Amino acid sequence: MAPEALLHQFGSLAVFIGTFLEGEAILITAGFFASRGYLAPFLVGLVAFAGAYLGHLFWFWLGRKHGVKLLDRFPRLKKHFGKGVRVFERYGAAAIIITQWLYGLRLTAAVIIGMSRISVVKFIAYEALACAIWAAVITGAGFYFGRAIEAVLGRVENIEKYVLLAIAAVAIGMWAYHQWKERKEARHV
Repeated sequence: MAPEALLHQFGSLAVFIGTFLEGEAILITAGFFASRGYLAPFLVGLVAFAGAYLGHLFWFWLGRKHGVKLLDRFPRLKKHFGKGVRVFERYGAAAIIITQWLYGLRLTAAVIIGMSRISVVKFIAYEALACAIWAAVITGAGFYFGRAIEAVLGRVENIEKYVLLAIAAVAIGMWAYHQWKERKEARHV
């Protein structure tokens, strides 16, 4: 199957799953492919919003129902628990919007907020706003990244695979950096 056909058939599903879990790299990539005409930009943003929103509602619900047991089961969540609590204590409900932009804290924050006494209605409203803004901005960034490449290089055929590799390299580099940083912090504790 041709890559274009794969994008048309599975692009939205990949965006949904990627944003359900975390999502910047997949969303920037989808925005780039939207700029190239393989995906519809509005649909990418809408699916990204739905994935992020439903993902955070899921983690909020898990935090509300299973709280401490969940933290004990997932050491990574527990590791970021202190940071997430400090952000939530300092900013209150606005932390829902703030943590949407903090790589690695998004899911932990949803669990922590689920464990808090915040009303479900307040969380749903703030989370909808946070996910909508995030999806629009990150989709737009990927879309305009694609347009900027085209403005500099022209309409280069088959550039998609090189851009995809570059985005993957950056995403892997960011992941590796965060892993290194976490190990370094663990040694100093």
